Amino acid sequence: MRRLTIALSLIAGSLTVLAAVTQRAVQEELLFVGGTILTITEPGQVEALWIRDGRIVALGKESELRQQASTAKIVDLAGATLMPGFIEPHTHPLATAMLAQTVDVSGFAHSNRESIIQALKDAAGGIAWRPWIIAFGWDPAMLDDLTPPTLAELDAISATRPLVILTQMMHDAYLNSAALAAAGIDEDTPNPPGAEFVRGADGKLTGTVREVRAIEHVFNAMPAVPKGVPALLLSRQYAHYAQAGFTTLGVLGPVGRAPDPIGIMHDLATDPGVAVQTVVYGLPDQLADKRWQPGLSHGDGRFLLRGVKFWLDGSPWAGGAAWDTPYADTPFVRQQLHLPAGHRGTLNYSDNELTTLLEKYHRRGYQIAMHTQGERAIRQATSSTAAVLKKHPRADHRHRLEHTALITRPQLQHLQRLNMTPSFFIDHIRYYGHRLPELVGRERAARFMPVASAFKAGHRATLHADSPGTRIGPLRVMQTAIMRQPERSTEVLGPGERIDIAQALRAITINAAWQLGVENERGTLETGKAADLVMLSANPLTTEAAALTDIQVLGTWIAGRAVDTAWLTRQNLQLIWQTIKHAFSR
Repeated sequence: MRRLTIALSLIAGSLTVLAAVTQRAVQEELLFVGGTILTITEPGQVEALWIRDGRIVALGKESELRQQASTAKIVDLAGATLMPGFIEPHTHPLATAMLAQTVDVSGFAHSNRESIIQALKDAAGGIAWRPWIIAFGWDPAMLDDLTPPTLAELDAISATRPLVILTQMMHDAYLNSAALAAAGIDEDTPNPPGAEFVRGADGKLTGTVREVRAIEHVFNAMPAVPKGVPALLLSRQYAHYAQAGFTTLGVLGPVGRAPDPIGIMHDLATDPGVAVQTVVYGLPDQLADKRWQPGLSHGDGRFLLRGVKFWLDGSPWAGGAAWDTPYADTPFVRQQLHLPAGHRGTLNYSDNELTTLLEKYHRRGYQIAMHTQGERAIRQATSSTAAVLKKHPRADHRHRLEHTALITRPQLQHLQRLNMTPSFFIDHIRYYGHRLPELVGRERAARFMPVASAFKAGHRATLHADSPGTRIGPLRVMQTAIMRQPERSTEVLGPGERIDIAQALRAITINAAWQLGVENERGTLETGKAADLVMLSANPLTTEAAALTDIQVLGTWIAGRAVDTAWLTRQNLQLIWQTIKHAFSR
């Protein structure tokens, strides 16, 4: 025991030294010159940007600011472009961090079903580091031959060890018999509201688990992740967002296999060197904790609790989107999605249930975010919100709709009148555009994710990647909204819904800041605002749309502090030490 104590002390000393070495400098007075500086608010560009104490002091001519900022450190952009840091209005960083540790069965890593099944067999036959085998990314919309796995097939891969495959959009999962048993699911288990433990015609479980609440039931049965690990993984994931140019994230439901996810994000924000800032929308059960109140800010604004998140319908690719008219009657819908003719999806709440819930959180001061893919879900959201606003007016509530795949122009206009705002999961066009005519027909496919219509209706529309739904990449997201070119098709999908580069930039800067309620601090380069910055290798405004994804992110700053995206940051070293201490104290 004495040797163990000495070893731990040595480790602690080493980590302390490394933490001191990797400690980031305090905020500096900086003057950026020698490149392109985009403010977003002004059509042109400025020559220099002066920041002090984490704030923008002035923008203007280099010669004038060099005289005024005589004590500032000069940062030569060397021809690069400086602009406001990107803002992701809808993402799930904890889920992204945790799922990165699973078996990758996505269409990004595999080209056919055989390859995926082999990856699952390899995982099942390898050393059992974890009691469950978790795989993520199953996606029949990306891979043509990816028919759902049968229960017998999964049992053959792993007879005794629980096996769970989560689909890319996280609205379906496939379980073997061991996982069903471990989760306490049998033929008599009732379906959760708005979700399903799928049964065959004979009443027996098929192994498919559908929609969020059913999947949560499974995840709650899994062994707990060692204490300290989720925070460490989340800190590293934050760095990946920063490497892509993000300085602020809208966390729309802190889902992920960890206890107290809001608390983890709150505590990470204590460190001024945290790689990104978070604006959090909790789930109703999480917000029952009295610690979390709307408007709670922590870490000098690095954490803000803004709202609450609801799912009104489900994923288009799991049959959950509540359309006005049925899914298309095609072989893809019948054979790969296994949806019957006439299927339109279902709503997760009755009108009265939703209105009661919205009234509760609206009156408490929350901004409400609602997952709405289909027209029926959007109509229910706006109708319930209108009823609540009539009874309890609140001028600047900014309640928002997420994804809004088939929102109509009249619905966009109604949304505008209600001071509600949409955010679009535009990657559906890039990765699944070739499938959309088979999913909803050609006419509806052309208006899928109608971003241009939202701008025309006067909305401050935003774009998001919904990671881990798709991978982090703000420049890719902008490119998709501008081009609307599916990866696996030569046909532009809905050319009338394309937007220009200026609109795309606003969608992930000032519009996103407004949607998250932080536009007075972030989203543009203006005197007095926080110096949240991203440096790019080229100017997006003068780059051809097809080349946007070739632009490199050269660095980010939060409140004037250069973000450290290295592995051994001070914060990560502290988290490693806490994890070690907990492991040896058990």
